[in-house]
Amino acid sequence: MSKHFLLDDIDCPDLMTVSDLQHILHIGRNTAYHLLSSGQIQHLRVGRSIRIPRCYLLAYLQTTCYNKDTVTQQAVGKGGKEAKSNDCYDL
Repeated sequence: MSKHFLLDDIDCPDLMTVSDLQHILHIGRNTAYHLLSSGQIQHLRVGRSIRIPRCYLLAYLQTTCYNKDTVTQQAVGKGGKEAKSNDCYDL
């Protein structure tokens, strides 16, 4: 039986710190910084601080999860169009 999850079910703040990212993904500090520095998860810099908008985390999960078809169908079913990584904030 394959696991499927709803992106809407992920409980995370709209703007996360690296520590928040670690707790949500259950990863270590080095892995979190690697995901950010490699560009796999987009992020914002506010001064010397790193902040990750929720939509950037969801975009990362959508592109890396093994059940992409399910995630895409959920996005299409909810809004009538496929979710894009830039359907986030007007930054």
